[in-house]
Amino acid sequence: MNPFIYDIGTKIYFGKEELCHLGEEIKKYGNNLFMIYTGKKIIEDNGLYNLVYEESKKYGFNVVEFSKVTPNPRHSDVQEGIDLCREKGCDVILAIGGGSTMDSAKAISSGFYIDAPIWDVVKGKYKVTKSLPIITIPTISATGSEMDIGAVISNLDTNEKMSLRAPTQRPKVSFLNPYYAMTVGKYQTACGTVDILCHTIETYFNDDEGMFMLDTFMEGLVSTVMKYGPIAYSEPSNYEARANLMWAAPWAINDFIKNDKTKTWTMHPIEHELSAFYDITHGLGLAILMPRYLRHIIDEKSLPRFRRLAVKSFGLDGSLSDKELALGVIKQIEYFAFNQLELESKLSNLGIDDTHFEEMASRLANDNGYFTTGYRKLSKGEIVEILEECL
Repeated sequence: MNPFIYDIGTKIYFGKEELCHLGEEIKKYGNNLFMIYTGKKIIEDNGLYNLVYEESKKYGFNVVEFSKVTPNPRHSDVQEGIDLCREKGCDVILAIGGGSTMDSAKAISSGFYIDAPIWDVVKGKYKVTKSLPIITIPTISATGSEMDIGAVISNLDTNEKMSLRAPTQRPKVSFLNPYYAMTVGKYQTACGTVDILCHTIETYFNDDEGMFMLDTFMEGLVSTVMKYGPIAYSEPSNYEARANLMWAAPWAINDFIKNDKTKTWTMHPIEHELSAFYDITHGLGLAILMPRYLRHIIDEKSLPRFRRLAVKSFGLDGSLSDKELALGVIKQIEYFAFNQLELESKLSNLGIDDTHFEEMASRLANDNGYFTTGYRKLSKGEIVEILEECL
């Protein structure tokens, strides 16, 4: 087990009634609010738009609106947000929406203090040491951005999708209200649910020997997602399902389960290459990729992990062989994603071919032709094989 420091720094208000604290929390951090959201009609319909302005009158802060946010948020839109935020002298950001909105808010909050193009910041040419305070109101259970330090930004000019991580970007306050997730469509519910599952499994299969306590926690997260994802999909207004997913999402990625891990993820970097070239929904890319990747890593090292996950999270029969249990886990994940959540199962059905696979794999591999930071070392050729199996 590796030593670690855990300092979460995000205050959570969970439940419908807790939004009564929104104005007081905003006022703690500033007087000029930069409110970022995806669609005005959405937050008008759910009442959040009017609530913000009611709170602004009550607590005496100004509001600047910014709505230029897309799935796989663009660096050019983020740059536009930074320019507007500076121009209006904003000192606190409120992000209302999903992962794209929250990630955009984080990049804006950090780019605000750096006199350089935001893409140079994302690429690591400038170190983030200060960010504007962020408050979030997530409307979907997915990325967990409401409680983590990361933001993923895309540059479609160069077909790159990269992560910008800084402790100062972690939201100061997040309001988690399961009722807002009830209006999310089936497709986005499915994609978000897969994202939570993949965040957990990415960490579960790690090269470091982890704590028993954290293993059991992750097994509980997997069980939660497998149980409540299909319910939320088929019964959008089911509060119990929405609440469980909304609380599972941040705990799958807020560093708690991977505090003692040194290796980074594998499936996410591969999927980022897919969405960088083809702008597909992140959760959909993960759904297609996850079973193929998991099949690829079945070996003597991973089989004990598969066995434990199979019995603890999937309820499979422990008398089966290790190989049977590993394949059983993958089969259940496929049924979950492609049957229960009705997501597309092949890249070819999205109009994607192997044209860019070699280039994608080259970006992930080091000078010796290997991707080495994930669960196990993958050669460039193996990455191409995994992508080809997704066709």
